[in-house]
Amino acid sequence: MPRRAIRSIALVAVALALTACDRKGGSSSGGPPPPGAVPGHLRGRLADAQGKPLSNVTVSIFGFSDGGEPVTRDVQVTGPATSYDIELPPGKYNTPIARIDVLYNDRRYVLPLAAADGTIEWAEQQSARVGMVRDFVWRISGPVPNADPAAPTGYWGGAVQFDKGQDLGDTAKIEITLKPDGPLIDGSAGRELTFERKIPWKRQEDHLLLDIPIGRYTVAARLLFGTNPKALRLVAYTLDPKHLDLEPPKPATTVKLEFECGEVKPGEFKLMVPNLIAFPPA
Repeated sequence: MPRRAIRSIALVAVALALTACDRKGGSSSGGPPPPGAVPGHLRGRLADAQGKPLSNVTVSIFGFSDGGEPVTRDVQVTGPATSYDIELPPGKYNTPIARIDVLYNDRRYVLPLAAADGTIEWAEQQSARVGMVRDFVWRISGPVPNADPAAPTGYWGGAVQFDKGQDLGDTAKIEITLKPDGPLIDGSAGRELTFERKIPWKRQEDHLLLDIPIGRYTVAARLLFGTNPKALRLVAYTLDPKHLDLEPPKPATTVKLEFECGEVKPGEFKLMVPNLIAFPPA
């Protein structure tokens, strides 16, 4: 067979292989639409960790139309709703995000929702022509995908900075107990949490109590010493950047601990890290 014919057959085979790979991967350049997709729409399911519908959710997406114009959509779902649907012009779009706005114990919280499939971002932009699907779930605890497990931002739950206000000895074991005071922020009952910390602390993350489901808690701590544990006195507070001159409360054997959600910039909210300070027994 002439070399030119062999070369032509090889090129055709490569082209067919590339086409097959593109179809198999379902890329934004012409792969099959995801299950449940509707051309020209972004849609998906909404639920909390128990599968219940959500209220006061905002879904946001950014991308570019086929004509190169930037496109931003922020759609509010007042609910209760189990799904959302956003109509979009033809174009390519980045990974959508969603957040929920909650009033809990007279405090406002604006919290991110997790992708139900456990991912953070799409591998590439998606095409509105074939339709896009992104399911969201409200998680108030558990690890955030690809996040630092030693940092407060590594979990959907809250974090507490634990420290000592006075000397508790060179070596000590401390038991901290958090008991839910009423339902958690998503209405679930929650459960009692126990943390143990040893003095001396060797790493910065030893001061952190991580992945606490967001709620209101009654907190107590004990100094574990032989067979005679002693109740420590505690102070719980969250620093308010606008009121740094406020005096923290007086130590007590049980304290209330709540998480605050602060607006760090217009429209951008962040879950704050409260402080829990231990003092020697009275």
